[in-house]
Amino acid sequence: MRADPALGVFAVGLAVLMLGVVLEFRVALLAIGGLLMLGAVAATARRRRTGPDPDVTVRPGGKDRPWRRPQG
Repeated sequence: MRADPALGVFAVGLAVLMLGVVLEFRVALLAIGGLLMLGAVAATARRRRTGPDPDVTVRPGGKDRPWRRPQG
């Protein structure tokens, strides 16, 4: 399996956020952790799927659908 960098950044941001909570709500740690988590979520939201279009559609109808057997 390949590591997901955005998930790693999110986990580090969560750890920093929790450290800020444990250390009596240190605002600097809370802000850094929150910004790391927000950046990781924003980075994955902008990511686009690459590659060819799928071969199978879920729209009904048509004789050329791959799941239909030739009749006859």
